[in-house]
Amino acid sequence: MNRLRHRDLLLTLKYSTIEACFSVPMLNLTMPNFAFVIAFAVSVLGWGPQAIGLAAALPHLCNFAQPVVTAALRRAFSTYQIMCLSFIFSALPWGLVAFLPWLSSGQDLAFGGLLLVATLANSIGSVTWSTAIAEVVPERISGRYFGRRNLLFGAWTLLVVMFAGHMADRGGRSLATFGWIFAAAGASRLVGLFFLTRMKFPASVTGRSARALALDDLRAVSRDTNYLWLIAFIGLWGLLLNIGMPFYTMFLMDGPGLSVGDVVKLTTTGSLGGILTLKGWGMLADRFGSKPVLLVAATVWSLVALAAWSLAGPTWKLHLYASYFVIGATTAGLQLCQFNLMVKLVPAERRAAYVSTFFALTSLLTALGPTLGGWLLGRIPDHLGEFLGQPIRDFHVVFGLSLLGCLLVTNLLHRVREPAEQPVGEVWRTMRTMRSFNPMLALATMGALLITPSGLLGLARRSVRTVKRQVKVLSDVGEELVEGGHEALKAPFTRRD
Repeated sequence: MNRLRHRDLLLTLKYSTIEACFSVPMLNLTMPNFAFVIAFAVSVLGWGPQAIGLAAALPHLCNFAQPVVTAALRRAFSTYQIMCLSFIFSALPWGLVAFLPWLSSGQDLAFGGLLLVATLANSIGSVTWSTAIAEVVPERISGRYFGRRNLLFGAWTLLVVMFAGHMADRGGRSLATFGWIFAAAGASRLVGLFFLTRMKFPASVTGRSARALALDDLRAVSRDTNYLWLIAFIGLWGLLLNIGMPFYTMFLMDGPGLSVGDVVKLTTTGSLGGILTLKGWGMLADRFGSKPVLLVAATVWSLVALAAWSLAGPTWKLHLYASYFVIGATTAGLQLCQFNLMVKLVPAERRAAYVSTFFALTSLLTALGPTLGGWLLGRIPDHLGEFLGQPIRDFHVVFGLSLLGCLLVTNLLHRVREPAEQPVGEVWRTMRTMRSFNPMLALATMGALLITPSGLLGLARRSVRTVKRQVKVLSDVGEELVEGGHEALKAPFTRRD
């Protein structure tokens, strides 16, 4: 009774893909724990490790706080309406960054307030979107669908972030230049909202909930040991990883002396790794289960990152391109399988309680990571000697502790039980024969895309062709996607329950 008709389902999945092509690049440019905002805070505002740590913890703190805010909003709005409101309030504040140069003082405070509002809106939106999309996508195709969707928006994200980094360097890393980039990102989020309003959702999403989260729902989560082990793994992994990860950008600009554009090239390389392997991760997840694939991705991520950052320094930095590529590839697998596994373990009748609890508890643990990392960087001596002609920095110690902890905590994932999961060894054996995970082919493709103009042009053309094809299919139902924007924005709040 709660499922969409086949035609509505197909159109909704296509609209969701197009929406992500506008929304996700914006998130990569505006999330305070991502490289672009950190580079802005370090190079323009002059923030130190403690401030960067707090900024990187902000998304996780907002995820922890969102259940209370979401529960209050559910009294007046449906899940669909809350989702649309979150898009608006995560986008509009970024238009104000362009006015920061006119503030003679208080720029740090103003930017911090802007981050708080936009990030809290994103946190609410991520929970409501996860709840809504879980009601739409059939479980049997979730791996393939999200893999393909992530591939398409990943290509756009790669191009947008790389272009933004180039413009930031060209503009001399000025506050005005970053302001206009952030404003454009917010506008892109609003375009994504337009396509969100074209999607169809079942009544459980568009109607108001009869009640808020009940105490019995939360008790059910607390008694689900299998789900709690997943929360423990994701939360502790996030905590340990974020002891070091938010400071990668700071180290690259302070140690090897890379520019904003150079840092963006590295993150772009990671995005390429995800784009080239996403299809493979989706196939593996559908065939073997999300848990064994998640275990493989987490192990590879930790080992490669540990080796790469242990050797990074002023003279050894070119190897970071290869490591970022592998890390980006495994990050794509982590994100895809983490979401799929969480959805599979959630009972449909208690979906809102389970999803809210997952985001709240994992985010509370993860939020401790950046603050702990910033505290350690403020206590450990800056220089601790030399190794192979390179200085040993406090960053190396923090990164090493972070990644060794990630390796240890992967053992918790063995306690999670997924229906119909296959042995981890089968995943390793299959990966060796899959084209997506052939390292020589993948690195050669990455080099062609990064180094040759024809490679970048080809990637852009393929992305444009894909989105054009999606829009053409959608136009078959006679809707004008460009016209009627005002009515589309009003629609969520004029529907009758």
